[in-house]
Amino acid sequence: MRKKIKNSLSIKVFLWVFLALTICSMLIYGIVLTVLPKQYQVTSDKQLDANTEILVSKLRDMRYEEAVNEIYNFCIQNNSAAILSDDNGALSFGEIEADELTVATSSIGTTVTFSDDETEYALVVSSISKTADVILGFMLRFLPAVIAIILILSFLSAFICSRVIVAPIAKISQISKRMRSLDMTWKCDVESNDEIGVLASSLNIMAGRLQETMEELTNANNQLTDDVEKFKSLEEQRRNFFAAVSHELKTPLTILKGQIENMILGYGDYQNHGKYLPEALKAAEDIEYLVKEIISISKMETMDLQNTLQEVSLKQTINDTVKVILPLAQEKGIQIHQNISTDMVLFVNPNLWSKALSNIIGNAVRHSPWGENVFISLCSCGDGNALVIENTGVSIPEADRSHMFTPFYRADKSRNKATGGSGLGLYIVKTILDLHAMAYHIKNTEQGVAFFLYIK
Repeated sequence: MRKKIKNSLSIKVFLWVFLALTICSMLIYGIVLTVLPKQYQVTSDKQLDANTEILVSKLRDMRYEEAVNEIYNFCIQNNSAAILSDDNGALSFGEIEADELTVATSSIGTTVTFSDDETEYALVVSSISKTADVILGFMLRFLPAVIAIILILSFLSAFICSRVIVAPIAKISQISKRMRSLDMTWKCDVESNDEIGVLASSLNIMAGRLQETMEELTNANNQLTDDVEKFKSLEEQRRNFFAAVSHELKTPLTILKGQIENMILGYGDYQNHGKYLPEALKAAEDIEYLVKEIISISKMETMDLQNTLQEVSLKQTINDTVKVILPLAQEKGIQIHQNISTDMVLFVNPNLWSKALSNIIGNAVRHSPWGENVFISLCSCGDGNALVIENTGVSIPEADRSHMFTPFYRADKSRNKATGGSGLGLYIVKTILDLHAMAYHIKNTEQGVAFFLYIK
């Protein structure tokens, strides 16, 4: 029970208020019980003294017979007794019973003379009022009822106070527990202008700001997590890229080194320099081309694209790219069909954009069998347009499609330079389009393979 009281503010407030009200009420009633009869007696004595002085002043102007009647009326009006005496005897006014003798709390003695008699009389006036004692007895008789009323009123007042004061505090306490567990999905609806209302309003404001801060921190944490994942992915791509670069450079360098050494040493057929020098030159050119592609990728990844953006015509850049690739297409008997009815203006880096188009259309021509077709079209798609470059007569195995933008990856496992290229073409396309925030993907169609580039 003691622990329950200790842990409950409502019970403690109820007990404090109940005891305080009960003790204060009992003290006040006790003070009234003690002071009121005495104060009434003092006031009554003062009133009797003043009335007696008035009586004496009146008696001086009266004859003895008139004075007797006046004294008699005075005793009746003031609930008192009087004795008028001289050397010859005494005359009493009012009757004081035996039990009343102990009640007469005050007596006033004075001398008077009358207009028709120069004899000096002694006048003694005594109070026989029981009012003070009656009041005391009445209050004592109702003391149990008064105590009961005090207890009932104290109980009700304590109960109401504990509810009014503690209820909002209890609500705030429950809210604080939810705040402790970082639950901000609440609103403290205590509406008042006192300190508790101010506290509730402050909690609501603080909770709102904490919720905003927590959301900002959550978003920042999610963004940081995404950035870390992207960084890890980029770092892994970079490691894989350099590993692939090392592998791609190792083979032609080994071939070139072996040919040059054999020619220098004059082994066998290698004495015929005219035969092997062109092959060595071709190997050196392949290495040079690969190094240029790698340098190009490195520059693209570190460049500030925003300062190089310009307006270019989509139709014109496609025409220029097709003109460059057309001789290769004619060698393979491939027809390039353009269907760009609407000329669009793009805000891009002209050199990078031309490089991306050249790699996409060039791949479509190089990987198409003899006599097939390449279609270039612009169609509406959602809230933008899609540039579609489709080459017929081929398809990409499903297992290879997700790796098409991986550096040095070739669907042709023979890695023949005549058909596979350097393996960086689509990776460069990916890098350029990512820089320009353009969406893209490759998929197989009924006729062949289509590259979709989405332009807003």
